[in-house]
Amino acid sequence: MPKLEVVTTRALSRRDLFKGGGAAALAALGATSGCSVVSSGRDAAAVRPNKEPAPGRRTEIEIYNNFGADVGSGVVSCAKAFEEYQDEIAVRVTFAPSTGDSVQQKLFTAMAGGQAPDVGFTDASLAPAWTKLGMMLDLTPYFERDGIRLEDFFPVCAASMAYRDRIWSVQWDADANFPFFWNKTLFAKCGLDPERPPKTVDEIDAMSKEINRVKDGRATQVGMIPWDQYGANNSILTWGYAFGGELWKKGTNIVTPDNDLVVEALEWMARYAKSVGGPSAVAVAPPSLQAHPFSTGKIGMAGLVTPNLLQVKELNPDMEIGATLLPYQPPGASHPGQGAWLGGWSAFIPAGAPEPDAAWEFIKWLGISEEGTAAEWEHIGFPVGYQKASINAKIAADPVAGVYHETLSKMQNTRPLITVNDFYGQQMEEKVQAAVYGQVTPLQAMRQVKELTVREAHRFERVG
Repeated sequence: MPKLEVVTTRALSRRDLFKGGGAAALAALGATSGCSVVSSGRDAAAVRPNKEPAPGRRTEIEIYNNFGADVGSGVVSCAKAFEEYQDEIAVRVTFAPSTGDSVQQKLFTAMAGGQAPDVGFTDASLAPAWTKLGMMLDLTPYFERDGIRLEDFFPVCAASMAYRDRIWSVQWDADANFPFFWNKTLFAKCGLDPERPPKTVDEIDAMSKEINRVKDGRATQVGMIPWDQYGANNSILTWGYAFGGELWKKGTNIVTPDNDLVVEALEWMARYAKSVGGPSAVAVAPPSLQAHPFSTGKIGMAGLVTPNLLQVKELNPDMEIGATLLPYQPPGASHPGQGAWLGGWSAFIPAGAPEPDAAWEFIKWLGISEEGTAAEWEHIGFPVGYQKASINAKIAADPVAGVYHETLSKMQNTRPLITVNDFYGQQMEEKVQAAVYGQVTPLQAMRQVKELTVREAHRFERVG
């Protein structure tokens, strides 16, 4: 099976989803997502979400906006709302596209040349590496001065924002990866109770046996595709946590991919793939399909991000979809949703920013204030990281977004907060696929990941 495409077929933003026709169209689904790894489908370079600063202000700050299309324009709208909120700070928004969460070439070049912007956006899990490289300003003094407490953020957000007892960023986009969706229509067709989703991985297996259809060595209908939950790395994070596994020792730089429960999760993924003839035997969608294959109606269960959920409803409006928390697997894990982990984006002040105090005022407004969190939800549509924000009540009550808020509220996990997180993820991507395809055993794969990541971590400590 070709690598799953995760693109959308029309330019509809998450804020459209949660307002007006988008929310009404999806109200019956009961949930939606906010994973920022997926484009809205428009050409980001063509949109170029820039903004000139408001005239006549005492101070001007510059934001590097690495988002294109709808999210990028939402950042511009928030910058305008901030200018309307106060009359001293003007905001310039400069489009600075990245080639991934960690590769922001324009930002790196500007900082190296002594021309750092005042505000940047990053995946908070990069703080261990970026602080080691001296790229981020310590925000702890601002938190202390303004009486802001980490405890007032969702716990997983607080855990991502802080590193080595200092605070480096403010999480304004708290993506919950992932709630769990099931195809009620297909469940009923296969003799399963459409109102009863699986709560455990064992139940996933049992229900999959009723759904799977394999003919002439090709799987034309499957319960799910657990080895491609938006890539192999995201898959092992999701199912490793769902089995109760530990990917790294929190508070250290020590990785533990060979943890017994993580290996058990990968064994399950590989065993599941083998049960349907192997990953290359899954033929539920044509190779030309530019949509998530859940839209075909031939997959029973999946974790979905917002654009793909909308896409499924547009392409297959007759499919009835249910939403719940991610299944777990005892005895390592103890409750639904335990496998979920935090994605999303944080705002930070780059080292060398010319106006750090004014930059902090914008970051504090966007990620913490009542006005800013409400504006972010209105204009961008991401769940907010500040737990005390009043807008959370609206998000929690939303018939579309509610399950994502519930997942976030109960979430315990983040990406591994280590200095070589990117390298770790790359190795997971490669070695997990090798295990699923039967090229190595799951234990061998995870031992290889550990060996290579430990070596890279030592190299990084030596040379940075």
